[in-house]
Amino acid sequence: MARHLYTFDSLSKRLYEEFSWRRKELTLLKSKIPIEKNSLQSAMLRSALPLLYAHWEGFVKLTMSYYLEYISNKHLRHEELKTTFIALSLQNKLGDLNNSSIENRTKIIDFIFSDLTKQSNIPKKNIINTKSNLRFDVLKEILFILDLDDSHIDRHESLINDLVNERNYIAHGEQKLIDYKTYENFMTDIIALMEYLKTTIENNAILEKYKKASA
Repeated sequence: MARHLYTFDSLSKRLYEEFSWRRKELTLLKSKIPIEKNSLQSAMLRSALPLLYAHWEGFVKLTMSYYLEYISNKHLRHEELKTTFIALSLQNKLGDLNNSSIENRTKIIDFIFSDLTKQSNIPKKNIINTKSNLRFDVLKEILFILDLDDSHIDRHESLINDLVNERNYIAHGEQKLIDYKTYENFMTDIIALMEYLKTTIENNAILEKYKKASA
């Protein structure tokens, strides 16, 4: 986990570093894959696709964690934050509402209102969970937690799920073959999505979209 993410510049630098080295490594690997169809190409494509997925999952997990840490380090009052971040800050105190009595639920509501003016304490660890299978619904959940716009992501549901499926076929030892063009499309689209998420986080940070809108 990164440290000292207190300023926008430090966050932006970390996001750029995460994106840059992953794009560089993927581009380098692709340049080594033969364009002509042969046994070496097939072997390299089978190796390259799981690595592409690993970069995608790793990028999402780390950059989202950096953004969460950045917000947590602001130590804003609950009343300054959007609802999702208040929920994160108070999650340990809220408990299991489904199994709470009306009396306990009332106490929880009273507690929430009394804590609105207090400083938040948003947890940084074990919040961003890619579940080792970063499917579309998992990514949507992460974006919801961080109140990040997901309208662009919605158009890529098939891409995201297909990448997970193809990676799982290979990881489970199946003789699943993909062609060069399919891999090239996967790589181009995933790198574009990583860049989009990087920009989205930066925009939300600089515009302080984690804050509740002023009345």
